[in-house]
Amino acid sequence: MACRLLCECTNTVALNEPLSPDFFEDLPSALSGIHRAFQEFRQSLMKSGMAPARTRDGQITDNAYSQQEGQRERVVQRTMTRFDQPLQLDFLLIMKHCAEFTLILPELRSSYEIFAIIRNPLAIWSSWASVDVPVSRGRVAKSGKLLPAFARQIDSQPTLFDKQLFILDWYFSQYQDLPPDRVIRYEDLIQSNGTILERITAGSTPGWSLEGRNQSKLYDQAFIERAGEALLRRPGAWSSYYPEEEIHSLLQQIRDDAQ
Repeated sequence: MACRLLCECTNTVALNEPLSPDFFEDLPSALSGIHRAFQEFRQSLMKSGMAPARTRDGQITDNAYSQQEGQRERVVQRTMTRFDQPLQLDFLLIMKHCAEFTLILPELRSSYEIFAIIRNPLAIWSSWASVDVPVSRGRVAKSGKLLPAFARQIDSQPTLFDKQLFILDWYFSQYQDLPPDRVIRYEDLIQSNGTILERITAGSTPGWSLEGRNQSKLYDQAFIERAGEALLRRPGAWSSYYPEEEIHSLLQQIRDDAQ
């Protein structure tokens, strides 16, 4: 959602996962590849309005996965995408790669402005359980290449459930060193109808009417109960952004909707 909204802002292009996996084979090549990609994408966008991004039918979309019950399938693919908005030479170019960029966050912070968009941990975990991605299998993409010690820590967790809880805690812990205004809660994005993105654009946003999806009926109710109880029983790094009462409130809302 954030990439789509940002692309509707003046003089801004936000690319959803534009880099292929071979950019992230090791830390030095990842950093040099990201630097080179920013330069190449800027040039391409100014020249032809084209850059790679994960899209659905050539369009940046709100959700990368199908809206069907059961295991949801990925509906986006990386393609060269046309961006028709007029751009000035100083246009704002944003790239989003959740797993890979978080793995090398300390190194990226020295060269780039970093923003993190987070979400209620119960909603995140429930979403993981509904799709087929590395974290659904207890892994973080490219962690073995970029942060081997972290990958070994994941492997040491006894069960898939424990691995996912460990990963969830790790993600939130990585953002604690960012300035508070660089961490944007999904719920605040929805409540503000997107105006909170002005922290990123440093200019006005068009204004939208947004609806949250934390209570998706596509998530498995039994898993939600188990995950919610685990989050309430064991506070983690997410507690800096989502106190216990917010997790409990979302759990109760989901229970009420299921009745």
